[in-house]
Amino acid sequence: LEVQDLPEIPPFPTKPTLHISPEDITTYIQPLVLRQWTIGHICTGVGENEILSLERHYKFKGFNDVMDFVQGVADISREEKARIKHHARIVIEYSTVDIFSHTHSAYTFDRVGEGEGEPKKVPGLTRRDVRFAIKIEELHETFKGRGRTVQSVPAELTQLQHRSMKSVLRRYSQK
Repeated sequence: LEVQDLPEIPPFPTKPTLHISPEDITTYIQPLVLRQWTIGHICTGVGENEILSLERHYKFKGFNDVMDFVQGVADISREEKARIKHHARIVIEYSTVDIFSHTHSAYTFDRVGEGEGEPKKVPGLTRRDVRFAIKIEELHETFKGRGRTVQSVPAELTQLQHRSMKSVLRRYSQK
């Protein structure tokens, strides 16, 4: 799998915020996975019981670079939260930052008989997570351009990419 350009940032999601669609996987998730974002499991299970997250590990040259990056991520989070109340889990170590994002207030539709579905709150991946990830990736590009990052590719990246795409397709292609 080769790196693709970042997709355009999707518009703010409507309410209720729905899970990603099969089209979103191709348009947004796959390009992010090709940029070392992975799909993690918050809660394993089958179908709607499985809660996935969008995750990324970043490595920087030093602590000040990490803290400046995290400040940028916090600014993005505040900007997104002001409009759509969204934030991620951020883990900071000396020269690394790990980002984990999923939407707690995501909705899917339950079929009721043969009629229209009713919205049901089920945490998962939404365009909120996609927006957040793309903005963080753009921020990372500025740090990379200034020589503040360490370029490292995990040895198991190809397996992680394939596993990530398999997980997200299994979970969200059933619609």
